[in-house]
Amino acid sequence: MSTDRATFAQVVDSVREQTSLLLGSTIGFTDEDWARPTALSGWTRSHVAAHLADGAMAMIRVIEGLRQGIEQRLYESDAAKRRSIELGALASGLDLQIRLDTSASTLQVELPELEFDARPVELRAGYRLPLRRLPLARLSEVVLHHMDLAPHFEPRDLPASIAVELLRFQVDRIGRSGDYPPLKVVADEGYTGVVGRIGDGIEMHGPAGDLLAWLARGTESPRIYRA
Repeated sequence: MSTDRATFAQVVDSVREQTSLLLGSTIGFTDEDWARPTALSGWTRSHVAAHLADGAMAMIRVIEGLRQGIEQRLYESDAAKRRSIELGALASGLDLQIRLDTSASTLQVELPELEFDARPVELRAGYRLPLRRLPLARLSEVVLHHMDLAPHFEPRDLPASIAVELLRFQVDRIGRSGDYPPLKVVADEGYTGVVGRIGDGIEMHGPAGDLLAWLARGTESPRIYRA
């Protein structure tokens, strides 16, 4: 079975939809809930929320800078990024929820204008992509961090074309990094991707959403298997 590529408009709509689902999961969090640890080493839910809000505002700064002819990175440095997250994580649960909501809403207004913009943006040192793919980068952050914030959220509920796009994005992000062993992922929806060092490696099969969660977070699933 194969699935069509998601259109730019579908990705932008999915950013809004998935953000709404995330905010629905966190709206009832108490300050104690926000302080709970996540599977991300050293990060509480508050850290994840601060990172998501910072990420949205960083994307807005990059977009506005390019409008003025100024190319800039998402973050000044890794140290500045970490410092901002640590400070943001000190906020109350209510303030975190408000920051998540307002930053996401502000960014959402900007995303539809990027469809045909091929100017490069640096997401991290050595990793650049065309500005038109920024909505997909944001969608990846929202979906993966929703998993971190709310364990009940499962990416198998994503539309097939969106799950494939996110898996493809994750494969492209990892690339042929020597930090990863050779690996091929084969999605039921018709997509195949290869990451890690060159060589013969393992081959994992299953739904794109489950493969995404496994590749990005090590989340096991009875729906994926090694061939």
